Amino acid sequence: MRGLKRWVLVFPIALSIMAAAIANAKPVAPDASAAEAAIADAEAAIRQAQAQRALWTSAEDALRKARRALQEGDTTMAVEQARIAQKHSELGIAQISYPPFR
Repeated sequence: MRGLKRWVLVFPIALSIMAAAIANAKPVAPDASAAEAAIADAEAAIRQAQAQRALWTSAEDALRKARRALQEGDTTMAVEQARIAQKHSELGIAQISYPPFR
């Protein structure tokens, strides 16, 4: 019984220490090749949206920001903006299938 009481006290403390360590861990910034790959994927999505006449201007803006961030060396921002550009392109394509507004 005494061992159980000890575990009841120690286990939550150990969990909280591990959670704090995980929360304080610094995320690893993507390298330039990952940013270039994300931008290439976004460019492909934008070309596809343009071909279907479904391109949102926010996708173009995000792609411009991604390219600028890559030139400035901010790979984290470049990847983030490239993902936004890709997502907005996909949403524009998906919007085509929506029924027309009446």
